[in-house]
Amino acid sequence: MGIIQIIEDEPDHARLLDLALRRARYRTNTAHDGRIGLADVQRLRPALVLLDVMLPGLDGHELCRRLKADPHTRAVPVIMMSALGTEDHRLKGFELGVDDYVTKPFSSKEVVARVQAVLRRTRPPAVRPETYLNGMVRLEDGRFTVSLQGARLELDDAEWRILRRLAREDRLIAEREELMAAVWGEQDPVYDHELERLVLALNQKLAGLPSAGWTVLALPGVGYKLAVSGATR
Repeated sequence: MGIIQIIEDEPDHARLLDLALRRARYRTNTAHDGRIGLADVQRLRPALVLLDVMLPGLDGHELCRRLKADPHTRAVPVIMMSALGTEDHRLKGFELGVDDYVTKPFSSKEVVARVQAVLRRTRPPAVRPETYLNGMVRLEDGRFTVSLQGARLELDDAEWRILRRLAREDRLIAEREELMAAVWGEQDPVYDHELERLVLALNQKLAGLPSAGWTVLALPGVGYKLAVSGATR
């Protein structure tokens, strides 16, 4: 079970949350300052963050914005806590990407129940690692890790979904709509140019792998394929 990171500057509230979560058999880490809390999340990669809005050093809104902008922490679920419980304040939190919003004063039992619900909702499925491309590409489900010819690379969720779809068979060509569905789902709106941006970011990471030599090729009017760098077919 992963760590629950508490970022709360009020000592009484922090102690209450820490005690309730530990009684529920979670491991915890507490920070009373926004900058320290951000550093803790980047260092510990917790299973979930309980984030107060009014914090010294760095307020909760800016802290959340930085977490969601960083590919290494983007997928970490966040429950925001605040005495500012109006609809506008809650909407601002959800626009920043929080998974739930708790209004103060809160019940510690309710917070633990919300933590459990968010973790159930965001937990990746337990799937065994899969190997593609004649054993040269290995994708580890739930960890967003890829191994190409022995070189390991950490990806964010969207990059991992693209590579997973392209690596299912050697020389497979995936249509643009196919890749977009793999990343955002069939029902989500079209993200203009976002797929191209993700492919560019993925190729930059692939280029940094020593001797792997793989790249995602764009085939105009056809789609995308995973190929050895420099290959045209």
